Amino acid sequence: MSEKLRGNVFRLFFLLISVFIFAGCEESVKTQKAPKAAKSAKAVKKDPSVSLYVDAITLNETNEPNQAIEKLNLAVQQKPDFALAYSLMGNIYLQQGRFNESAQAYSKATELNPWSFDDFCNLGRAFRLMDDYNSAAKAYARACSLDPQNTSALCNAAESYYKIGDFESALEFGKTAKDLDPTDSDVEKLMGDIYTARKDTEMAIESYKKAVELNGNDPNTLFSLGAAYLQAGRLEDARTTLESVVAIQPSNVLAYRHLGYVYLKLREIDLAVDSYEKAVTLSPDDWRAQKGIGVAYMMKYRIQKSFDTPDSNDLKQQALNHWSKSLDLNPSQDNLLKLYRKYVK
Repeated sequence: MSEKLRGNVFRLFFLLISVFIFAGCEESVKTQKAPKAAKSAKAVKKDPSVSLYVDAITLNETNEPNQAIEKLNLAVQQKPDFALAYSLMGNIYLQQGRFNESAQAYSKATELNPWSFDDFCNLGRAFRLMDDYNSAAKAYARACSLDPQNTSALCNAAESYYKIGDFESALEFGKTAKDLDPTDSDVEKLMGDIYTARKDTEMAIESYKKAVELNGNDPNTLFSLGAAYLQAGRLEDARTTLESVVAIQPSNVLAYRHLGYVYLKLREIDLAVDSYEKAVTLSPDDWRAQKGIGVAYMMKYRIQKSFDTPDSNDLKQQALNHWSKSLDLNPSQDNLLKLYRKYVK
């Protein structure tokens, strides 16, 4: 029996127990009420909605999800308050990538059983997969109120609030998750993202550094750390970190572009040209990289022109070519357009 089937059978067992309780089986089965419990159990066995639910579990386990859905629809027609049927329906729709239908099923399940932590988490997941982070945040927040010690739900709530720009709520859930598990690198990375969004650069750097310590040289975290160093004006730290990123991930366009900017700020023009060249080779439609390499070539032109170098005009033309490409890709660059017109004469 698979793990999923075991879980569904376990939940069905509790459904049966619940029926016994509501039927008046508060006493021990050895009391005089035992006949009533036996009668209730017999009634449950004959309950068509429960039989349909069990059939749906089997069909889903044997890779017949559409037939399982048909059984579940019949089950909720028979028993409109059958929360477990809606929950299983949500699971199947989620597996099929039918996220809107999944969210509808989970919403009904949580309406019928407002104490179901799993259903609220799955509802949040369905909303996230539809990029409805506002609804996801509410679902995860409810899940967290049901299980305040669940770091996964806390992280998902924090990320959802971060996505909708509610950074204070994101920070609150993120801090709680971090307190519960200070060794989770994903939590630290998320905290860094939240601090970055709040423009608290130094706190972001500390979180990213901690995430790197916990998860080794993860290129995504290293890139975020490098970008935070750059934002803080710590150019040598940014350089070292971003160079580590491209060493691990040679196709990282963003890292090459940021590294090009760092080299420009450090007045290492040839390195800037090389870095931007890699970026535009990997992604010719990156207008920022096209603009950056144009700036690097123009800086080389101005340096060589001051020494009356014969081929300096070639560098100027390369700069203008890249700026022209950048403006084609993104015409809304008024300052660059003025600069282009100034040198194109």
